[in-house]
Amino acid sequence: MSVRVMLITGRTAKQGMTMEIGKTAEEYRRAVAVVELSPSDAEKLGVSDGDTVSVKTDVGSVVVWCKVSKALDEGVAFMPYGPWANAVISSHTRGVGMPQFKSVEVEVSPAPGMDVPTLEDLVQMLRG
Repeated sequence: MSVRVMLITGRTAKQGMTMEIGKTAEEYRRAVAVVELSPSDAEKLGVSDGDTVSVKTDVGSVVVWCKVSKALDEGVAFMPYGPWANAVISSHTRGVGMPQFKSVEVEVSPAPGMDVPTLEDLVQMLRG
């Protein structure tokens, strides 16, 4: 089972605070390796806060933690800027000098038993 949603990425206060600790710190991973879903999308998937989910695009996929957010409408997801979001965002800039970080269609599915990669693991995966 999966849902297709429009992903929006952006900055969060928690992401900014944990960057000062360092991007290899567990606090940073906990703040950034997250996808927020609407309650209805989470219910469709049978997931709740803290469950692992896979976020997939044509570019790549990554396992992150789910956070259910009443602030989101059905069909919309949010991920903080960072290496985990970058794993599913195309680097192609379409001539504007900036990748598309808004309105990216993604497929989200439950990923029970899968671990959220550390930054080091994620870098190794992206290197191939």
